Formats: sequence, C-alpha cells, structure tokens
Amino acid sequence: MEDLSHSRHTAIEVWMRKILFFLQAFFLVACSPATLEDLVSQGEAETRLLAEELHCIETKEELKRRLPRLRKRFNRIANLLIDLRKFSNLPPGEPTLASEKLFIELARLYEIPGAREIIESAQSEAVHTIYQN
Repeated sequence: MEDLSHSRHTAIEVWMRKILFFLQAFFLVACSPATLEDLVSQGEAETRLLAEELHCIETKEELKRRLPRLRKRFNRIANLLIDLRKFSNLPPGEPTLASEKLFIELARLYEIPGAREIIESAQSEAVHTIYQN
C-alpha cells in the first residue's frame, strides 16, 4: 500500500513539475519585442490569479463549484503557452513567486481525497489544446 501511495505522490510531483516548467517559460525577463513582454506579463498575471483562486479552496465541494472558473484559467494559460511558442530559442527561466505559489496550492489541494482528479479534469482541455498545437 505504501508503494502505491509513494508512486501516486511521485506521479503528482512529475505532473506538477511539468506544469511548473511550462509556466517558467513565461517569466523570462527579456528586452525582446513588446509582444513577448506582454506575453510574459499576461502569463504572470494568469498564474497569480489561478494561485489566488486555488488558495481560497478548502474542500472537494468548493473545488467542484469552482471547476468552470478553473477550467477557464487553465485554458487561458494554455493559449498563452501556445503563443509563446512563436518565440524560438527561449532559455529556461527561474521560477517566479506566482509559479511557486501555484505549485504550493496545487500540492496542497492534491492532498484532499479526490481533488487531484477534479483538478486534472479542469486541466484536461488545456493540456489537449497544448499538445494539438
């Protein structure tokens, strides 16, 4: 039973690290074209808003009620990631305060029984969009 729990936590960590990696790409401080700066700024703002939204959630029921709003936030971030692909050769950036807060909130919510599946369902459309584009 411990192995199953450990592998579940490992899978969660891997998934959250992947999200964090993608989000880090937004937060490069660059003096490139204004469109890149706008994209970075929008990515930071969306990540901060998502972290704040998740911070207010304490129960599985609250998470279910906020599912449509969370889905919209994940989709906005996915669209920003797709737009970011237009810029080639971007070096990986350092995690920002917003991305760290998002990671913390996701980890906290994943500890609630059944919350992981709800969050993954909120992310599913966004993940699909990223892989299709």
